[in-house]
Amino acid sequence: MAEKKIVRLNNDYTNQRLNTLQTSYKKVPKRKHLGLILITVILLMALPTINLVKSYETLQSRKALKAEYQEKSVALDKQVEIKKADIKKLKDPIFVEKYARAKFSYSKDGEKVFSIPELADGGMTKGK
Repeated sequence: MAEKKIVRLNNDYTNQRLNTLQTSYKKVPKRKHLGLILITVILLMALPTINLVKSYETLQSRKALKAEYQEKSVALDKQVEIKKADIKKLKDPIFVEKYARAKFSYSKDGEKVFSIPELADGGMTKGK
């Protein structure tokens, strides 16, 4: 390649002129792919966020189910205790006799039976 035969003077005017020419010739970098990159980044951030929201909703519904089932469990435990108490009562022959007399209106000879609504079940505990 041929050597340049132009010599540049090193003074304020030439330096200023060179700076203005260089700034006018500087090309602004093209950002044609910046929108695509931005959309890709947004999608990459949105997908885990959607999964996180779904997981949170599932967690909340399972917490609600757990609370509901715990309440049902407590109610069933109470019913089991009532049934155990009734079984224990039914193992006693004196109670069975009283229960049969109250429930089925049986009576001994010369005995009068008076029906009381509160004792209509014969002394068995009702579980609700």
